[in-house]
Amino acid sequence: MKYCCVMSETCYVYLTRHGEVANPNHVVYGDLPGFHLSPTGVLQAHRCAEHLSNKEIDAVITSPLDRAVQTATAVARRHGITPQIDLRLTEARQFPHWTGHRWDTVAELFRFEFASYLHDASRAGGHETLDAVALRMGEAIKEQLANGRRRIVVVGHQDPTQAIRLTLTGGSLADLRREPPAHAEVITLSSRDQQRWSETSRWAPPSLTAERS
Repeated sequence: MKYCCVMSETCYVYLTRHGEVANPNHVVYGDLPGFHLSPTGVLQAHRCAEHLSNKEIDAVITSPLDRAVQTATAVARRHGITPQIDLRLTEARQFPHWTGHRWDTVAELFRFEFASYLHDASRAGGHETLDAVALRMGEAIKEQLANGRRRIVVVGHQDPTQAIRLTLTGGSLADLRREPPAHAEVITLSSRDQQRWSETSRWAPPSLTAERS
């Protein structure tokens, strides 16, 4: 997957997962509307924005889902810019028929799929493969770099963020569930050419338990 940043100029991609979601019933919400950040998630989003406030940012692009837009808006506001919604950054659609079910029932109703996903999501099949998820995420980033934006915040979801992280850094999608991004975590990738990307840092907001009480 080739990207177009100016040769010899370092490009930065800040892969960012949205904050915690208000989901008291532990539903697989996927791309369902109406799932917003919880109070903790709002605090996480603001901590994420603080963390990125001292970075030079050319663009903030985000999944269209509410929880991601809320997180992206907090980040973009610090830089006086408007987040750009990109449909290619939406949640993974590997198993859309899980959507709306509680997580504890998914393990029962779709036990073979669920077990396969936990073992190796890259080989679990489904409606949308992880390769396809990484491809669309990559195309969204590629478009921004081609337009001269060298420092991009990309706000999305756990599996898509992990998929593009592994793809850009030469990892294996079989490792999707190994150290996935936490809520409001920022994974910084950098590149000085069009092909090689390095992970330079990972940052996640500290526990906010005390602030919630």
